[in-house]
Amino acid sequence: MSTNEEKLNYTVQDHVILSKQPVFGPSSLFVGQEKDFPPTEIGEGSIICTYAVIYAGTKIGKKVFVADGASIRENVVIGDNVMVGRNVTIENNSTIGDGTKIQTGAHITGECIIGKNCFIGGEVSTTNDFFMGAKEAKMKGPILEDGVLIGSNATLLPGVRIGENSVVGAGSVLTKDVPPNEVWVGNPAKFLKVVNWND
Repeated sequence: MSTNEEKLNYTVQDHVILSKQPVFGPSSLFVGQEKDFPPTEIGEGSIICTYAVIYAGTKIGKKVFVADGASIRENVVIGDNVMVGRNVTIENNSTIGDGTKIQTGAHITGECIIGKNCFIGGEVSTTNDFFMGAKEAKMKGPILEDGVLIGSNATLLPGVRIGENSVVGAGSVLTKDVPPNEVWVGNPAKFLKVVNWND
């Protein structure tokens, strides 16, 4: 798609692929479920940068910035004023709330729910397969409530829920749910203190 098509209310730079239909490998859980997804929807004022790939069936809100090389799979919903960093991957059926920032190289797994005004540091890894393919799949991505902050290189295991305004420190491996307004750090991550932004 060519640069800056004037008839659009958003910007798409060179070498972007929009509305890509998914193709599933022979060992994929989704083999046999292929279907035609509707075209990508992009909100007013959004910017999609060079070499980004956005699959069909995905909805992107207003004033979203998608940086170079990002990959956003099918059936993803992204709210308004979201920043998706360079080479970020957002897998299928995930939801990203308004005002959230996802930094360079982060991996957002399928079936992940991220609330509003969250921060996801660089190279964060989220997972959704409880058994890593060893037996019949049980899939559930992490849930991040509004205002959650995740430090760079943290790993979130399948199905964990992080309460509103909580923090997971850089490099931590989160194996358990985190209540609201707490800081957890380490491997495995453990409670450190209550969040108090007034200190």
